[in-house]
Amino acid sequence: MSLQAANPYINATVTASAGSGKTYMLITRIVRLLLEDAQPGSILALTFTRKAAAEMQQRLSERLYQLATVNDEQLIKLLTELDVGPEYTNKARRLYEAHQYCDYPVRTLTFHAFCQDLLARFPLEANVPPNFDLLESADLLIQQASDALFNEATLNMQGELAEHLQQLMTHCGGLFNLNKVLNNFLAHRSDWWAYTFDNSDTSHIDFASQRVAQQLELDADQLDTDIYPSFFTPKTHEQLKTYAKLLPLNPTKTNIKKADGLAAVLATCMSESLFNQNTFNQVKSFFIKKDGGIFALKDTPTLRKKMGDDNAEALLELHELIPAKILTILDIANKIHTYQLNYHWFYCGERFIAHYQTLKNQQRLLDFTDLEWSSYKLLQDTENALWIQYKLDQQIQHLLVDEFQDTNPTQWQLILPLLEEMAAAESEQHRSVFLVGDEKQSIYSFRRAKPELQQQASDWLSQHLSAKAFPLNKSWRSSPAIINTVNAVFSQDEYRLTLPTFIEHQTHHQTLHGRVEVLPLWRASDMESPQAPVYCRNPLEQPRAEMHGLHEKEATQIAQHIQQLIQQQTPISDGDQQRPVTFDDIFILIRKRAHVADYERALRDAGIAYLGTNRGTFLSCLEIQDMEALLDTLLTPFNNLALAQVLKSPLFSATDDDLQRLASSTHNGHWFERLELLSQALNEDHPIHRAWTHLNAWRALADKIPVHDLLDKIFAQADVLERYKRSTPRPLQARVQANLTLFLEMTLDLDSGRYPSLMHFLFHLRSLKNTPSDAPDEAPMETREPRVRIMTIHASKGLEAPVVYLADTINIEKDRTALNAIVDWPVENKKPRLFALLPSSKQQDSNIKTLSQQMKQAAKKEDANLLYVAITRARQYCFISGCQPDKGPFTNWYQPLLNALQTLTNNANEQHLSYSFGEQPHCDKPFSPTPIVEKITPDPALSQTINIQQKPQAWLAPSREQTQFGSTADETQPIPNPHAQQRGIAIHRMLELLADDNTCSEKVILQRIIFEMHLENKGQLTNWFQIAITNINHPDLKMIFNNQSALQVYNECPIQYHTEGRLIHGIIDRLIIEPNEIIIVDYKTHQHANTQNMLEIAQEYQSQMQYYANGVKSIWPDKKINAFLLFTECSELVPVNS
Repeated sequence: MSLQAANPYINATVTASAGSGKTYMLITRIVRLLLEDAQPGSILALTFTRKAAAEMQQRLSERLYQLATVNDEQLIKLLTELDVGPEYTNKARRLYEAHQYCDYPVRTLTFHAFCQDLLARFPLEANVPPNFDLLESADLLIQQASDALFNEATLNMQGELAEHLQQLMTHCGGLFNLNKVLNNFLAHRSDWWAYTFDNSDTSHIDFASQRVAQQLELDADQLDTDIYPSFFTPKTHEQLKTYAKLLPLNPTKTNIKKADGLAAVLATCMSESLFNQNTFNQVKSFFIKKDGGIFALKDTPTLRKKMGDDNAEALLELHELIPAKILTILDIANKIHTYQLNYHWFYCGERFIAHYQTLKNQQRLLDFTDLEWSSYKLLQDTENALWIQYKLDQQIQHLLVDEFQDTNPTQWQLILPLLEEMAAAESEQHRSVFLVGDEKQSIYSFRRAKPELQQQASDWLSQHLSAKAFPLNKSWRSSPAIINTVNAVFSQDEYRLTLPTFIEHQTHHQTLHGRVEVLPLWRASDMESPQAPVYCRNPLEQPRAEMHGLHEKEATQIAQHIQQLIQQQTPISDGDQQRPVTFDDIFILIRKRAHVADYERALRDAGIAYLGTNRGTFLSCLEIQDMEALLDTLLTPFNNLALAQVLKSPLFSATDDDLQRLASSTHNGHWFERLELLSQALNEDHPIHRAWTHLNAWRALADKIPVHDLLDKIFAQADVLERYKRSTPRPLQARVQANLTLFLEMTLDLDSGRYPSLMHFLFHLRSLKNTPSDAPDEAPMETREPRVRIMTIHASKGLEAPVVYLADTINIEKDRTALNAIVDWPVENKKPRLFALLPSSKQQDSNIKTLSQQMKQAAKKEDANLLYVAITRARQYCFISGCQPDKGPFTNWYQPLLNALQTLTNNANEQHLSYSFGEQPHCDKPFSPTPIVEKITPDPALSQTINIQQKPQAWLAPSREQTQFGSTADETQPIPNPHAQQRGIAIHRMLELLADDNTCSEKVILQRIIFEMHLENKGQLTNWFQIAITNINHPDLKMIFNNQSALQVYNECPIQYHTEGRLIHGIIDRLIIEPNEIIIVDYKTHQHANTQNMLEIAQEYQSQMQYYANGVKSIWPDKKINAFLLFTECSELVPVNS
């Protein structure tokens, strides 16, 4: 791999194809920067997900650890791979330690984390609440904002908002679409804010409406007048009459009926002067079909023979003129409809945003959009923007951005000022920019990603910072079989138009065996005739007839194929060895989750362990519903259904007969009362008696302790995990236990588990159910059993697997542009050029259709990107599967992949094709369906009994009296004076801060102490500060605070060791390491200490300092140890014999 892009002395933009090592390149660049003495805190790496940021940090640590631990020969080799010489050996060895212990390490952040950090530093300048909280999931607040919006309209039914909502619902076509377009506006609020940002002449609504009118080429007169009477001009009326007279001359049944109908409509409208929309629609129906096309009228010899040439010419001319006029009126009507739709949308959308923002402000919350937008304004528009840019510019010397193709326009405008400051400022320090991405992997348009920004950023950096562009198209991941398939697919004409920048890929694994196979396609015509549904069946005796769908057939085929791979011990490469494939090596990738249940069911039926892709299903699991019913029973014991579920659950395992006895009891009260009476007649081991005992005890605790503590007792007393394990099939045991543990953890997530009442927690669970996107996922199973992973292609981004099944490759194509926001934001502009709502496809005028077509082209490009991402997840094997419904249109990946394999195999006739590269190797390791556990011979010493003695612990704290040192943990300790303790802590902290930086101002230190210790008496703090500064500047204490011969100085240094069966633990206030001796200093802040009594006081701390000296001596046995007590009140240093 060429490492030119990793050169820290050039600015670089890298276009990295899938698997080409872009993350390796980025980490290499950071290592090179560190080797060139760049300060770790000056390096900022941005990416888009927390997982990616954590992976970057982990891989950086691994690389630095490797440099620190390998032998010299290997280190020289690694440095050569970094394109640096052996003179960097010593630096490379020290990088890991410096990385682990530096105060300001390399920052690898998401964009949102960067924005959050920025706003936390400048809250007042950004006009955000100080110490704001981040809103991770907004569904509940969005629902509350929607309720507030409709409540406002309901309170004033004749008001402006109510009118706009009514009109918007009418133009959208119903309440469902109304909610859809409102949520769409809210989702694009960042674009709306940018669109109306610098508009001060008119209201935002008028400004946006005027721009829509300009886009539609609408005049103000057209908006204020009725357009339909303009169609019925005398000339048009005469043309219609002539057309109605000419049409019967070609006397077909349709023509005669159409002529009579048109004549009747014209007569009615003339007699009653009805030149309105209804009349226009009646006339339109004689010329325009329902799908918008014009009824055909062809110039044929038969037509001319029946009508004569003159009449035929006249009819044909009118048939061309009249529909053209109708379509012109329809186009204007659609433009007016689009304008009105947008006008009402702007008004309602802005009110919706206002309610949403108000709810967040009341709770001091910011969501992810707020983070981006507030940061954008902070760096672009505030009075302090230049100053803030300067402050950031001083801290960020090296900027690296990963996955740049996922950047949205707001994020680009956010980092652009930082780049401009880098380009404009003259700095003595070296500075650099590194961007990496791949437009072909941009699949997040729903997050407003704009892949064109990558080329814009590359051009900008080339122009202003002389950046160089580096392509990476050689894969470190995939076999030639996979890469050749990718090249064959994207060299087809269809994809050359969609992805014109695609460059042929190569791979470093020239000999790696691989295979791409197209499995048979399932078509609707291949299915058996559906069974006739059974009516009037008894659901207790006769189940509903199962209808086997296409996706179920496809899923069964995939499951059988996986079993075949396992049984044949298909080899995969694992480093330098070949081993049989396991379930862990297999991904099943799907485009959407609509049919995931079919794939999961097929895997279950085949006995294949899997990890599903279901989201938000945690609360619907049976064991969690049992827990919710239990808590509901404790809160509302009259809920008979909840009690029945609890009794029937594995908690008590009551039988149907037990429930029948409860239901048939003669007692008139609710079931909980019956439970008490029935339990008295049963023995203690009976489920009913045990249930009453436990439930009654838990009810007594329900309103006295937090939910977590209550559930913790329930889990312990009822042995919940074990009971559910024993009543669950073996394959599901791990999942059930993981879910129950996660449920217990959830009680701590809500207000840290301390404050929520049982009612509050149940309300929280129900609110999660009502907001599906907030509903938690099932807990990951803690099991070593190999499992196939089913996931969406979006979720697989950044992952890889030896075997990939690309399923459901044929989808019904849907028009997703209707009633969706369109944001035309050119990459070179600072704000959108147009922000509008597209109407339904039937009501789109010619201008809007052009915009709609642009959106469809962008969607088509992203669909091609999605296919590229899916194929390139595979390392060695890729299997293509699909099923084709009866009706289209389809988004078809199956056919291009089949065409590619036909090209690669020179076989254009076969439908089930397999393309292989290289010879299939033999496995080096034997096949084992279960993990191989090597037999371990235990150490004989482990068979001996270990006598564990309880070791008393001696805690050494400098501020305590000597009598406390060496005492055991269970001895009664005297209560210290709170004021003296507070004074001592404050002076210790001030000395620590001043010793680290004696130029630090009094104001800064006092503010920090007030913040850390929550103190309010500033006068008292000032006195303490004077004590601290006096000691720091005292000429007799230079050896302590200004020791020029010191090799290393530590403040608040912890020390811990065992001696004589005791644990010694303490904090040394200041430890100074000189070439030949070690100086231990302990601060004593006794308020009444003076030169007369300090020696006496020092005697009390003789043993304490001896402990310190003994511990330090064990670390540096060859150095002399000198221990001192510093009495801060009189600035006197007293030596202590050690």
